[in-house]
Amino acid sequence: MLNELVNKSLNIVAVGDFFVSSNTMEEAIKTSKLNANKITKLYWGVSNNDEWAEHQLNIEKNGPEAEPYPSELDNLIEECDVLMVHFCPVPKKLIDKGKNLKAIITCRGGLEHIDVNAASEKNIAVINVVRNAVPVAEFTIGLMLSVTRNIAASHMDLINGKWTKVFPNQEFVSTLSNLTIGLVGMGNIGIEMAIRLKSFGCKIIAYDPYLDKDRIKRNDLDDCVSFKDKIEDVFSEADMVSLHMRLVPETEKMIDKRLFSLMKPTSYFINGARGGLINQDDLIDALKNKKIAGAALDVFDTEPLADNSELKNFKNVVLTPHIAGATVDAIPKSPFLLMKEVDKIVTKGTTDRIVNYKDI
Repeated sequence: MLNELVNKSLNIVAVGDFFVSSNTMEEAIKTSKLNANKITKLYWGVSNNDEWAEHQLNIEKNGPEAEPYPSELDNLIEECDVLMVHFCPVPKKLIDKGKNLKAIITCRGGLEHIDVNAASEKNIAVINVVRNAVPVAEFTIGLMLSVTRNIAASHMDLINGKWTKVFPNQEFVSTLSNLTIGLVGMGNIGIEMAIRLKSFGCKIIAYDPYLDKDRIKRNDLDDCVSFKDKIEDVFSEADMVSLHMRLVPETEKMIDKRLFSLMKPTSYFINGARGGLINQDDLIDALKNKKIAGAALDVFDTEPLADNSELKNFKNVVLTPHIAGATVDAIPKSPFLLMKEVDKIVTKGTTDRIVNYKDI
């Protein structure tokens, strides 16, 4: 039972990294209901942003076996009750050594770095936190406004001495309330998007093969979002398509020429999820041939974006360097958000953020 995490004296191992420090993890643990007897701190990965991003991408594509974890964990895991990580990989071979392990808690929403199935087989709770759903949703709304209302394009023209009042999309510049917004993926970020788009008065259509209807109802979205059975319907009907999916083998490059060809020539494509979801060459082709009105991208198939990328040649494309979730209250402070979720769960206040656990 997870209430043991409150009642029993615990040995906790906290593995920090470049973005989330183990010191912050320790501070967060001390504010929680967990009865921490001993907290051991470790560091995973490198201390360089670009190198760290390479390791992160490798794990996201290939899972927890793709990168090594700190060697000290091999011994520490044997007496560990709770393992707290940010992006440190937690593969099956490590989980199997955790004879006392009751929970793996992580300061992020994605679980690519943890072998959840191996944890489930041993009835070990995996608890995560939605740390940046709101920042990403807000940023994505910003991308939508920027590309449809020519905010970025007019800024660049003004900097370059041009007082531009007319743009290629001038005939169909509109308020968001007059647009049909298509959301592909209705998980944490998709839901936050729908909440905000509802306030704008938008017509919202969505596709998600793993739709949680109860969550939709709890967020009062069942009356304003029309769900489609096929992704093709979203691409053909929406004035703007925004991606909010996870990158897994089944979704890699699934947004391709076929789907772009279904879009209206007056519609826009937005991607703040993962660059690997789309065939970038097919998107460039759609832009070149004016099959869509424009695009806004925060993520790319290769990062940093190459200096010679053709995406930089389009005036109707807004590009940002993968910063949608980068707020001071998102990643660095995520351990505190995580511990709030842990406290809710161990006291049976909610189970929304628990994964694959049989005996709450």
